[in-house]
Amino acid sequence: MRKIINASLIAVVLTTQATSAFAKDPCETVLCMAGMLQGKGVVTGCDGPVSDFFDIVKTKHGEFRPDETQNARREFVNSCPTPDNWGDKIADKFGKLQG
Repeated sequence: MRKIINASLIAVVLTTQATSAFAKDPCETVLCMAGMLQGKGVVTGCDGPVSDFFDIVKTKHGEFRPDETQNARREFVNSCPTPDNWGDKIADKFGKLQG
């Protein structure tokens, strides 16, 4: 019985660690932020992907660098292939926003 509990505990710990190790998904971010572009705001379940976008911040000597931030955010969303250049549209509208 003790071996079953230990194996179950190890499986839960490994699963928890694996989910936190996943990379950010640019396609999920594009999907969520496309709704924002269309005036729908942040929809349910999109807080994480939207945060992934806004967590990309470039600074120099502690100063926010809007152009560099926009470029890095553009690169992130454009790593998801989309028709109609959704990544560029998202970066053009939200790329230089701070916070």
